[in-house]
Amino acid sequence: MNETHGGGPFREVGSRAHGTTWLLPTIALAWIACAGLGGLLEPTETRYAEIAREMNVTHDWLLPRLNGVLHLHKPPLAYWATALGMNLFGPEAFGARLFAVLASLLMVTGLVAAAQRGLAHFAPNATGAAAILATTALVAGFGRSLASDPFLAGAVAWYWALAPSPLAIAAIGVGFLAKGPVVLVHTLLPVLVVAGLSRDRSAMRWLGPGSGWLLAGAIALPWYLLAMTRVKGLLGYWLTDHLWGRYAATIHERGGPPWYFLGVLAVGVLPWLALLIAGIARAWRERDHVAPRLVLAWLFVPLAFFSFSGSKLPAYLLPAFPAAALLAAFGAQSRVARIATALTCAGLGVAGAWLGPRALGHIQQLPSHVPVGGPPLAYVACALLVIAALPVWRGRLALGGACVLAAWTALIAALAPFEAPLGSPRPIARLLAEQRVPGERVVLVNQFNAGLPFYLRETLPMVDVPRETRFDSEALKHSLEVPGDSVAAWAARSRRVWLFGPERGCEELAERHALTFTPLARWRRSVLGFAAR
Repeated sequence: MNETHGGGPFREVGSRAHGTTWLLPTIALAWIACAGLGGLLEPTETRYAEIAREMNVTHDWLLPRLNGVLHLHKPPLAYWATALGMNLFGPEAFGARLFAVLASLLMVTGLVAAAQRGLAHFAPNATGAAAILATTALVAGFGRSLASDPFLAGAVAWYWALAPSPLAIAAIGVGFLAKGPVVLVHTLLPVLVVAGLSRDRSAMRWLGPGSGWLLAGAIALPWYLLAMTRVKGLLGYWLTDHLWGRYAATIHERGGPPWYFLGVLAVGVLPWLALLIAGIARAWRERDHVAPRLVLAWLFVPLAFFSFSGSKLPAYLLPAFPAAALLAAFGAQSRVARIATALTCAGLGVAGAWLGPRALGHIQQLPSHVPVGGPPLAYVACALLVIAALPVWRGRLALGGACVLAAWTALIAALAPFEAPLGSPRPIARLLAEQRVPGERVVLVNQFNAGLPFYLRETLPMVDVPRETRFDSEALKHSLEVPGDSVAAWAARSRRVWLFGPERGCEELAERHALTFTPLARWRRSVLGFAAR
């Protein structure tokens, strides 16, 4: 803290209490403004939105269904929140994403509260940490995304904010209702590791009182118990196919090398990587205090745990990113780290302006010789990153973070018109809705797409689409998993039948039943067209 800069002592930006007053509303405004930009992305966002839409239609709030099929992979908190958002604001991107965005805001406010309460060793860094957390690449990419991870991250942050009170353990119950037992990897496991590796058992008080565990059980367990009474064999399915199958095997085809999450951390924390490295080193030097040990464990224990998992996705690390932000703000004492971070901001801005148009052309699958210009707002985003370098270099993390936040906001707005190549099926669903006449059926062929049922507001029959239907009745299976003969019968009754799936699969289905397939539009590796006699 005695490092000098500009002729005076360096003051960490988090020491200015008034910074949080304007920073948190600014983050909230930017994130909520972006919630409706761009269509929902396939497969995750459209899957959550379609499950929530079907809950609103069927009023079955206990058992989630995806295109009519029971979908019991996750507990229902995210589905319930999404259904509420769409009831309030309509079944579009804004209503679907709103509560995921609010959950991410809870993650940021939980970080500030944690730094000011149980992790008071980091109190001078609270505002800077909030600015960093809200502007990391991982949070920018997944913080406003519709999934269970933002809800889990919000619950985890408030566990660390409220520990060791009963309400902290209640937050674990909320996290259990958001994503299941994985909440313990981000909360109890780091505490147990710190307590086990330290002679000081004071960390054990973070496990909370027994009354808190009763409260957590009252929040989390009723849904699990009710679901198991309705669905025979559900407990074994959760334990074997999901908990064990996801961690010990690669049956979900989401594997990666052991260093996968180190890469996620390094890229996901940009542009603040240099500060994070300095903060980790400083926290290690000050590990005699329990707070630095706990924050290091909050970050690295989940990272190590998931590194051995057979299933790996970047969002698994999202609930640990408040710890990364605390450490990064903690490292702002280092002038070298600040300069490196400022250069990173400027370098990302210059690289984005230079390489961004090429990347956009690649995403649109344009020939390499076709010149592509970037959207004006994308260049604004690059300029804001360059501008952010100055306050970051001077240690004004809140101001620098606000510039980076504005850059992310401008970039998201710039990319919104390119929603189809970025992964949203909304444009092709709109085209289908415009071309389709009443009575014409739409059939999914060979692969499932949750976006079409969501945007068409109806469940769709499927031909040769692999789905997990072990818990569904035979009658339901037959109504949704239809044979190719049904397509021919529908084509005989109406002028045409719409098919969506891999082009070869649609063509073969039409040929088998003496139909002619006419492609209308392509999206990613799928094609939309109609089969007719």
